[in-house]
Amino acid sequence: MSHAVYETLRVAGEPMTLRDLTPQDAPALLALHHEVFGSQVDAAWFDWKYRQGGGEGLGLWWQGTLIAHCGGVPRRFSHAGRRTRDLQIGDVMVSPPWRGVLTRTGPFNHVSRGFYRSRLGSGRFHAGYGFPGNRHLQLAVRTGLLRAGGVVSGLRWDGPAALPWSWRARVLAPTEPGFDAMADRAWARMLAAGGRLSLGWRDAVWLRWRYLNRPGHGAVFLALYRPWRREPEGLAVLAPQPGDPTSLQWLDWVGPPERLALACAACRTEAARRGVAHLTAWASPAVTARLAATEPQGCSEVARIGMPRAALLSDAEVAALDWWFMGGDTDFL
Repeated sequence: MSHAVYETLRVAGEPMTLRDLTPQDAPALLALHHEVFGSQVDAAWFDWKYRQGGGEGLGLWWQGTLIAHCGGVPRRFSHAGRRTRDLQIGDVMVSPPWRGVLTRTGPFNHVSRGFYRSRLGSGRFHAGYGFPGNRHLQLAVRTGLLRAGGVVSGLRWDGPAALPWSWRARVLAPTEPGFDAMADRAWARMLAAGGRLSLGWRDAVWLRWRYLNRPGHGAVFLALYRPWRREPEGLAVLAPQPGDPTSLQWLDWVGPPERLALACAACRTEAARRGVAHLTAWASPAVTARLAATEPQGCSEVARIGMPRAALLSDAEVAALDWWFMGGDTDFL
């Protein structure tokens, strides 16, 4: 939040101010989040995301009230082995009374374009990405804000699945000695086997911030390992499905991509052990392809991948990106 974007402008004839979010704006951001999403986020959530996570935001103010906002959280990436610092877009919000005002020059366009231009294409962040719904993405594509980057699918499996005799799974508590070292080694194996994938960083520091420090969200780490080795091959991250006690969310996998189907079997069995009927997961095409052999009982579109054009990536560079995304890569699951 060290920038100083500040601009006065008129929207629908009304004087407004476009400026960067500051820590003192937390109450205004929370109020808009509640209004737009019906959420229950609070000061602890703001601290987790915008202080601990280094989040940044740009807001549009009218008569002292925040009416629109676009934000993002930095994340390290490996794009086919190239290390970058990218920006995950989130908390894109417009107060309902202002959503239909002059679409191309309205609040949504001003905060999004201003945020993207001030952060992307300037050397600070290599690329930006987010998970808009189809309607939001269509609007952003029409107005030249985003490129479409693919579909995210929601998958569902019913009941347990057997692991081969040569594999085991167990819950791994983050308080266990050596947890961080095991997580870092699992991430190193994933990174080494990533090939052409675009992988968001999944080391122990990020895992703790994303899953353990986030207020009000519990996470379970499930270790996949050989019976003759206690060192996990990889870690799956599971969490209760909000509002659905019959489902368990599979949020993440940290380990070699080729072990993903085995991890799925372990997660299904863990869900059944907990008395839960369904395992669900979000998956980009790179993830979905590696889960095809598991034959999920349900598959539907849940989000799209949007990439701001301000990142100045060429069409060829965008087409070459093979995003590896699961639910934990979002900022809202």
